[in-house]
Amino acid sequence: MKKKLLSIGLTAILTIVGASSALAVPGDSTAVTALPNASDQTRGIAGADTNGKITLQSRGSSSAYLWESCPGNGKRMVDLSTSSSKTEDSSVVYMKTGCTYYGYVTSNSSSSATLYLRNYN
Repeated sequence: MKKKLLSIGLTAILTIVGASSALAVPGDSTAVTALPNASDQTRGIAGADTNGKITLQSRGSSSAYLWESCPGNGKRMVDLSTSSSKTEDSSVVYMKTGCTYYGYVTSNSSSSATLYLRNYN
């Protein structure tokens, strides 16, 4: 009887964990705002073998980039920038399953800069 209950309990836990993992990708997004003359980064989001999008918004000078972290390999993927005359910059990028993506943002002015990152388009 104890083995049967243990088996049912483990099956229930694995089902819940598997379901929550499946719901996390695609459809994950994150954002971060860098204060004036400061930098910050987003939390990592998992790739979903589909196009994702990174968007930078600021009323002043700012820059951002997307970092792809795959097992045994990491690389800078996309660079974005804004200025007083260009308040938004964005890019669509393919995000692979098994890789994690991070956005890094820097405000180079007295305006804050917000970076949005999502694993869907």
